[in-house]
Amino acid sequence: MDPGYYVAAGSLKARAFQLEVVANNLANAATVGYKPDQPFFAVFNKAAGSGRNLPLSGPLNDGVVFGETGVVTDQGNLRATGRQLDVAIEGNAFLTVQTPTGTLVTRDGRLQIGQDGQLQAMDGNPVLGKNGQPITVDAKNGSLTISADGTVQQGDQALGQLDLKAYEKGGSLKRVGALRFDPTGATEAPVKATVTQGHLEQSSVDTASTMVEMIRVNRLYELSMKVASTLTNDLDSRSINDVAISR
Repeated sequence: MDPGYYVAAGSLKARAFQLEVVANNLANAATVGYKPDQPFFAVFNKAAGSGRNLPLSGPLNDGVVFGETGVVTDQGNLRATGRQLDVAIEGNAFLTVQTPTGTLVTRDGRLQIGQDGQLQAMDGNPVLGKNGQPITVDAKNGSLTISADGTVQQGDQALGQLDLKAYEKGGSLKRVGALRFDPTGATEAPVKATVTQGHLEQSSVDTASTMVEMIRVNRLYELSMKVASTLTNDLDSRSINDVAISR
Protein backbone atom coordinates (compact mmCIF):
# COMPACT_ATOMS: atom_id res chain seq x y z
CA MET A 1 0.00 0.00 0.00
CA ASP A 2 1.12 3.54 -0.75
CA PRO A 3 2.99 5.01 2.27
CA GLY A 4 0.77 8.08 1.96
CA TYR A 5 -2.13 6.12 3.44
CA TYR A 6 -0.08 5.25 6.52
CA VAL A 7 0.98 8.88 6.87
CA ALA A 8 -2.64 10.06 6.70
CA ALA A 9 -3.87 7.41 9.13
CA GLY A 10 -1.04 8.16 11.56
CA SER A 11 -1.83 11.87 11.42
CA LEU A 12 -5.51 11.25 12.13
CA LYS A 13 -4.75 9.08 15.15
CA ALA A 14 -2.14 11.50 16.48
CA ARG A 15 -4.46 14.50 16.15
CA ALA A 16 -7.28 12.58 17.85
CA PHE A 17 -5.03 11.91 20.86
CA GLN A 18 -3.87 15.53 20.82
CA LEU A 19 -7.46 16.75 20.85
CA GLU A 20 -8.17 14.50 23.82
CA VAL A 21 -5.22 15.92 25.76
CA VAL A 22 -6.13 19.54 25.02
CA ALA A 23 -9.80 18.92 25.89
CA ASN A 24 -8.82 17.37 29.22
CA ASN A 25 -6.60 20.37 30.02
CA LEU A 26 -9.43 22.74 29.21
CA ALA A 27 -11.85 20.75 31.37
CA ASN A 28 -9.47 21.18 34.33
CA ALA A 29 -8.89 24.91 33.91
CA ALA A 30 -10.61 25.50 37.27
CA THR A 31 -9.26 22.45 39.12
CA VAL A 32 -7.16 23.22 42.20
CA GLY A 33 -3.47 22.44 41.69
CA TYR A 34 -3.96 20.94 38.23
CA LYS A 35 -0.91 20.70 35.97
CA PRO A 36 -1.68 20.39 32.25
CA ASP A 37 -0.43 17.61 30.01
CA GLN A 38 1.61 18.20 26.88
CA PRO A 39 1.58 15.64 24.03
CA PHE A 40 4.75 14.41 22.36
CA PHE A 41 5.01 12.68 18.99
CA ALA A 42 7.41 10.40 17.14
CA VAL A 43 8.19 10.47 13.41
CA PHE A 44 8.07 7.39 11.18
CA ASN A 45 8.83 6.88 7.49
CA LYS A 46 6.79 4.00 6.09
CA ALA A 47 8.63 4.04 2.78
CA ALA A 48 11.93 3.24 4.52
CA GLY A 49 10.80 -0.27 5.44
CA SER A 50 8.67 -1.10 2.44
CA GLY A 51 11.41 -2.85 0.43
CA ARG A 52 10.02 -1.25 -2.74
CA ASN A 53 12.83 1.29 -3.27
CA LEU A 54 10.35 4.12 -2.76
CA PRO A 55 11.71 7.66 -2.49
CA LEU A 56 12.37 8.55 1.16
CA SER A 57 11.36 12.16 0.73
CA GLY A 58 10.36 13.47 4.16
CA PRO A 59 7.55 15.77 2.97
CA LEU A 60 5.92 12.83 1.18
CA ASN A 61 6.55 9.93 3.52
CA ASP A 62 7.25 11.22 7.04
CA GLY A 63 4.31 10.56 9.34
CA VAL A 64 3.71 11.05 13.04
CA VAL A 65 2.46 8.80 15.81
CA PHE A 66 1.40 9.81 19.29
CA GLY A 67 4.24 9.05 21.69
CA GLU A 68 3.38 10.07 25.23
CA THR A 69 2.36 12.96 27.42
CA GLY A 70 4.45 15.03 29.82
CA VAL A 71 3.37 17.29 32.65
CA VAL A 72 3.79 21.06 32.36
CA THR A 73 4.95 22.07 35.84
CA ASP A 74 4.42 25.83 35.54
CA GLN A 75 3.45 27.63 38.74
CA GLY A 76 -0.25 28.36 39.14
CA ASN A 77 -1.64 31.52 40.70
CA LEU A 78 -2.46 31.51 44.41
CA ARG A 79 -5.95 32.23 45.66
CA ALA A 80 -6.59 33.26 49.26
CA THR A 81 -9.22 31.11 51.01
CA GLY A 82 -8.71 32.03 54.67
CA ARG A 83 -9.06 28.36 55.60
CA GLN A 84 -6.26 27.29 57.95
CA LEU A 85 -6.05 23.80 56.44
CA ASP A 86 -5.54 25.07 52.88
CA VAL A 87 -1.90 25.27 51.78
CA ALA A 88 -0.37 26.36 48.49
CA ILE A 89 3.14 25.50 47.34
CA GLU A 90 5.20 28.06 45.47
CA GLY A 91 8.17 26.43 43.80
CA ASN A 92 9.18 22.98 42.63
CA ALA A 93 7.85 20.80 45.47
CA PHE A 94 4.95 18.41 46.03
CA LEU A 95 3.10 17.24 49.13
CA THR A 96 3.55 13.56 49.98
CA VAL A 97 0.45 11.41 50.49
CA GLN A 98 0.28 7.81 51.71
CA THR A 99 -2.28 5.80 49.71
CA PRO A 100 -3.21 2.11 49.57
CA THR A 101 -1.20 1.83 46.34
CA GLY A 102 1.92 3.48 47.76
CA THR A 103 3.36 6.93 48.31
CA LEU A 104 2.17 9.54 45.82
CA VAL A 105 2.76 13.27 45.48
CA THR A 106 0.39 16.14 44.75
CA ARG A 107 0.03 19.91 44.49
CA ASP A 108 -3.52 19.78 45.86
CA GLY A 109 -3.25 21.54 49.22
CA ARG A 110 -6.82 21.05 50.45
CA LEU A 111 -6.18 19.32 53.79
CA GLN A 112 -8.46 18.12 56.56
CA ILE A 113 -8.22 16.53 60.01
CA GLY A 114 -9.42 12.93 60.21
CA GLN A 115 -11.34 11.37 63.08
CA ASP A 116 -8.07 9.99 64.46
CA GLY A 117 -6.47 13.44 64.35
CA GLN A 118 -4.30 12.74 61.32
CA LEU A 119 -3.69 15.48 58.79
CA GLN A 120 -5.23 14.14 55.60
CA ALA A 121 -5.90 14.89 51.97
CA MET A 122 -9.53 15.44 51.00
CA ASP A 123 -10.01 11.74 50.17
CA GLY A 124 -8.91 10.66 53.67
CA ASN A 125 -5.39 9.52 52.84
CA PRO A 126 -2.79 10.80 55.33
CA VAL A 127 -0.34 13.54 54.40
CA LEU A 128 3.16 12.53 55.49
CA GLY A 129 5.67 14.42 57.57
CA LYS A 130 9.46 14.45 57.26
CA ASN A 131 9.71 11.32 59.41
CA GLY A 132 7.62 9.39 56.90
CA GLN A 133 4.67 9.23 59.28
CA PRO A 134 1.33 11.09 59.31
CA ILE A 135 1.15 14.31 61.30
CA THR A 136 -1.30 14.00 64.21
CA VAL A 137 -3.27 17.00 65.35
CA ASP A 138 -5.27 17.51 68.58
CA ALA A 139 -8.32 19.45 67.50
CA LYS A 140 -8.90 20.55 71.11
CA ASN A 141 -5.62 22.45 71.28
CA GLY A 142 -6.66 25.32 69.06
CA SER A 143 -5.88 26.50 65.57
CA LEU A 144 -3.01 25.31 63.41
CA THR A 145 -0.16 27.35 62.04
CA ILE A 146 1.72 26.08 58.98
CA SER A 147 4.92 27.99 58.30
CA ALA A 148 6.71 28.61 55.02
CA ASP A 149 8.93 25.53 55.45
CA GLY A 150 5.93 23.30 56.12
CA THR A 151 6.25 23.12 59.91
CA VAL A 152 2.87 22.43 61.53
CA GLN A 153 2.30 23.98 64.96
CA GLN A 154 -0.44 24.29 67.55
CA GLY A 155 0.46 27.13 69.86
CA ASP A 156 4.07 26.61 70.85
CA GLN A 157 4.04 22.90 70.07
CA ALA A 158 5.58 21.72 66.78
CA LEU A 159 3.66 18.70 65.53
CA GLY A 160 5.82 17.91 62.53
CA GLN A 161 6.93 19.20 59.15
CA LEU A 162 5.26 18.49 55.83
CA ASP A 163 7.39 16.16 53.71
CA LEU A 164 7.95 18.26 50.59
CA LYS A 165 9.51 16.45 47.62
CA ALA A 166 11.03 17.79 44.41
CA TYR A 167 12.32 15.93 41.36
CA GLU A 168 14.89 16.60 38.66
CA LYS A 169 12.39 15.88 35.88
CA GLY A 170 9.07 16.82 37.40
CA GLY A 171 7.46 16.85 33.96
CA SER A 172 8.05 13.12 33.54
CA LEU A 173 6.14 12.09 36.67
CA LYS A 174 3.36 9.62 35.91
CA ARG A 175 -0.13 10.99 36.45
CA VAL A 176 -2.30 8.52 38.39
CA GLY A 177 -5.52 10.50 38.81
CA ALA A 178 -7.02 12.52 41.68
CA LEU A 179 -4.37 15.22 41.09
CA ARG A 180 -1.69 12.73 42.14
CA PHE A 181 1.60 11.64 40.59
CA ASP A 182 3.65 8.50 41.08
CA PRO A 183 7.29 9.38 41.87
CA THR A 184 8.54 5.79 41.53
CA GLY A 185 11.92 5.82 39.79
CA ALA A 186 12.15 9.63 39.74
CA THR A 187 15.38 11.25 40.93
CA GLU A 188 14.85 13.65 43.80
CA ALA A 189 16.13 17.22 43.59
CA PRO A 190 16.67 19.95 46.20
CA VAL A 191 13.42 21.51 47.36
CA LYS A 192 13.13 25.16 46.37
CA ALA A 193 9.65 25.97 47.54
CA THR A 194 7.63 27.67 50.23
CA VAL A 195 4.26 26.85 51.77
CA THR A 196 1.58 29.52 52.08
CA GLN A 197 -1.19 28.79 54.56
CA GLY A 198 -4.74 29.91 53.85
CA HIS A 199 -4.21 29.79 50.08
CA LEU A 200 -4.65 27.30 47.25
CA GLU A 201 -2.73 27.02 44.02
CA GLN A 202 -5.03 27.33 41.04
CA SER A 203 -4.81 25.34 37.82
CA SER A 204 -1.87 26.42 35.66
CA VAL A 205 -3.92 25.94 32.49
CA ASP A 206 -4.04 29.13 30.42
CA THR A 207 -7.67 29.04 29.30
CA ALA A 208 -7.31 31.47 26.40
CA SER A 209 -4.26 29.82 24.82
CA THR A 210 -5.71 26.35 25.39
CA MET A 211 -8.91 27.29 23.56
CA VAL A 212 -6.83 28.64 20.67
CA GLU A 213 -4.87 25.37 20.67
CA MET A 214 -8.12 23.41 20.60
CA ILE A 215 -9.25 25.30 17.50
CA ARG A 216 -5.84 24.84 15.83
CA VAL A 217 -5.70 21.08 16.49
CA ASN A 218 -9.30 20.64 15.37
CA ARG A 219 -8.46 22.29 12.03
CA LEU A 220 -5.39 20.08 11.65
CA TYR A 221 -7.57 17.05 12.32
CA GLU A 222 -9.98 18.19 9.61
CA LEU A 223 -7.09 18.63 7.17
CA SER A 224 -5.82 15.14 7.96
CA MET A 225 -9.32 13.81 7.39
CA LYS A 226 -9.47 15.49 3.97
CA VAL A 227 -6.09 14.01 3.01
CA ALA A 228 -7.20 10.54 4.12
CA SER A 229 -10.49 10.93 2.23
CA THR A 230 -8.71 12.06 -0.94
CA LEU A 231 -6.31 9.12 -0.81
CA THR A 232 -9.15 6.71 -0.15
CA ASN A 233 -11.14 8.02 -3.12
CA ASP A 234 -8.01 7.76 -5.26
CA LEU A 235 -7.49 4.16 -4.15
CA ASP A 236 -11.12 3.29 -4.90
CA SER A 237 -10.88 4.90 -8.34
CA ARG A 238 -7.66 3.09 -9.22
CA SER A 239 -9.07 -0.21 -7.95
CA ILE A 240 -12.17 0.13 -10.13
CA ASN A 241 -10.11 1.05 -13.17
CA ASP A 242 -7.55 -1.72 -12.61
CA VAL A 243 -10.25 -4.33 -12.10
CA ALA A 244 -12.10 -3.13 -15.20
CA ILE A 245 -8.94 -3.27 -17.30
CA SER A 246 -7.91 -6.70 -16.01
CA ARG A 247 -11.30 -8.10 -16.91
